[in-house]
Amino acid sequence: MPTLNDPVAITLGPFEVRWYAVFILGGIAAAILLIRWLAARRGLAPEFVLDMAPWVVFAAIAGARLYYTLLQADHYAAHPLDAINLRLGGLSIHGALVAGTLTVYLYCRMRGQRFLTWIDLLVPGVALGQAIGRWGNWANQEAFGTPTDLSWAVTIDPSRRPAEYESIATFHPTFLYESIFNLANAVVLTWLALRLPRTSWLRTGDVAWLYFITYGVARLLIERIRTDSLTIGPLPAAYWLSFALIGAGAAMLILRRTIWTGPPEPALTRGG
Repeated sequence: MPTLNDPVAITLGPFEVRWYAVFILGGIAAAILLIRWLAARRGLAPEFVLDMAPWVVFAAIAGARLYYTLLQADHYAAHPLDAINLRLGGLSIHGALVAGTLTVYLYCRMRGQRFLTWIDLLVPGVALGQAIGRWGNWANQEAFGTPTDLSWAVTIDPSRRPAEYESIATFHPTFLYESIFNLANAVVLTWLALRLPRTSWLRTGDVAWLYFITYGVARLLIERIRTDSLTIGPLPAAYWLSFALIGAGAAMLILRRTIWTGPPEPALTRGG
């Protein structure tokens, strides 16, 4: 697997557009397109997605950056301007999920829409956006794994290698592993979201709860070979948030089939 030596995609006079931003924005655009398509297929208003998207995207990016900066508080306290320089990378998907989910809930409440119905349509788009956005890590030569000589290993510049591996050139492309998983997850979640109204064993919200579980498990497995994990206490921070995602997803799947069955999925209606 080749390395990307220049993280800058386009230079326009004094302005630089980095590949990291291109992949992140591409992932957001792809997610919105998929969610609008799902909404139309489910008989809901695609326009609602466009109304909600700016709020959710802004909150997700802010949450992702805030969580990342809190995990490296000492560095950003000494370099406060770095905290707003997104071109250098440093977005945590766990922070984005928390902030984005809360924003979707509040926006649906404000617009009189069913939160669980919409969150089921949103998570396939989130998985697709992650699959594309992860390539921003490739552009920045970050989020790679332990050394390997496999044919698909990624080559990392000496300046980007961990000190203990400074003499080693090739590493596991953990961003690629997660990208492939997220792409497959997006396909499965899309299929479930389309089948939900016609399948008796699915409950509204199940697609979201399954995403919490599958992504939580995948991230736990991938994080084991990451070399740049930020920690909370004795464990990588991603472990704690992944445990929370898995626990919340499993709990909701059980609750929706026991003490909180909720109303049945309504007939296809249009949201506004």
